[in-house]
Amino acid sequence: MADSNHCAVKVSEVPVRPLSWILIMVCAYLFMVIERPWESIKYLDGIPVERVFAIAMIVVAIMHNKLKLVSSPTNKWVLGLLLIHFALAPFAYSTEYAFSQGIEYLKMVVLYLLMLSLVDDESGLKLFIKTYIFTMMFYVLHSLREYHNGRHVWRMGISRMVGADSTLNDPNAFGASVVLSLPFVYALLRSETSSRLRKLYYCYISLAVICVVLTGSRSSFVGLLFLFLLWGMVQHGKRKLVILTVAISAVIAIWSVMPDEKQERIRTLWDEEAGPANAHSSAQGRLVGLKVSWEMFKRAPITGVGAGGKNYIGYRMANKIDEEGHESPTQAHILYGEVLAELGAFGAFLLAGLVWAIWSCSRYARSRLLQAGLSAGFSYAAGGAIIASLLLLLLLGVGGHNFYRPLWLWLAAWSGSLFRITNQLNPRWRSSE
Repeated sequence: MADSNHCAVKVSEVPVRPLSWILIMVCAYLFMVIERPWESIKYLDGIPVERVFAIAMIVVAIMHNKLKLVSSPTNKWVLGLLLIHFALAPFAYSTEYAFSQGIEYLKMVVLYLLMLSLVDDESGLKLFIKTYIFTMMFYVLHSLREYHNGRHVWRMGISRMVGADSTLNDPNAFGASVVLSLPFVYALLRSETSSRLRKLYYCYISLAVICVVLTGSRSSFVGLLFLFLLWGMVQHGKRKLVILTVAISAVIAIWSVMPDEKQERIRTLWDEEAGPANAHSSAQGRLVGLKVSWEMFKRAPITGVGAGGKNYIGYRMANKIDEEGHESPTQAHILYGEVLAELGAFGAFLLAGLVWAIWSCSRYARSRLLQAGLSAGFSYAAGGAIIASLLLLLLLGVGGHNFYRPLWLWLAAWSGSLFRITNQLNPRWRSSE
């Protein structure tokens, strides 16, 4: 009990330090990666805003000795994935594009390293997660404004909301981005004392649900249902029954006010008579994509066909992987198939290792915080949010290729930071690793 009290005091008495320039720049870069203003503001079109800012950020980080490798169980998996992008590039269908995809992944790894090195305590971790959520709020409001002004796509027989950017603006990708952010909103709610901020978080959850409905994305809707169910199942005692009842009531209410065309779209998940024929062929396309990916993996099990969609599509068409008369110059839209096909057995192994490292770091931190009597704090809730978001990434990966979502490496950085924060609270908790 004495150890628990000592730890509680240490957490509550962490001094509030002024924000450093590099910390501010990384938060600003996080905003840029999500909102991508150069893709929605015509005056920024063609101006290398991200590149210039990233170079400046890296220079400042080096000057402050913050671009460094900080010990974390996630490092070997992240760096391993980075390494195979370049090591396997000479064997790719298009070596040039494989190297280009490797450079893009390197940018994500640099942000991972900066996040990991900058978080020394709970306040640093909370700052990054708050930046993420408030940026998502801005991004969602921007996208809703664009939708109100008539920006949408007509697909699968319905109008579908898209994101304000052009990188992850696809209805399915945008819906997934919104759903993936919700576990962290819940984590912030758990520890937030400001009534204004709590109301703001609840408003964001409501807007997130509206956006998922407007996208007409079946995978995002399933992800939302999974998250509601998960929130209920992790509760204890009477609270579990209350939360599950609220969740079920919320789903019923959402369904009852959902436009008919969106209901019809969701019903195609289980009703073969619902929706247009192309809605069912879209779902079948995932199975075909998995079959095609497996065939590509069998042909190049060690090296894969090369990182990135262009390598996947190029190899698929050049080698006539599809059945004759059913050629499709598209990606598989399934995470597991594309990782196997593009990066081979090494890539699949490293991704599995990364998933395990994120999971184990978060579980380790939560178990230690629970032992210390700190389960009501933000760090404990953040660990749960990381696990929930990881499960969502894996679930949404069934219906989309999300391997190059930056969130994978953000979760790796945040779980690694939690691991370090927990060990700092009590040296006796250091694991054998």
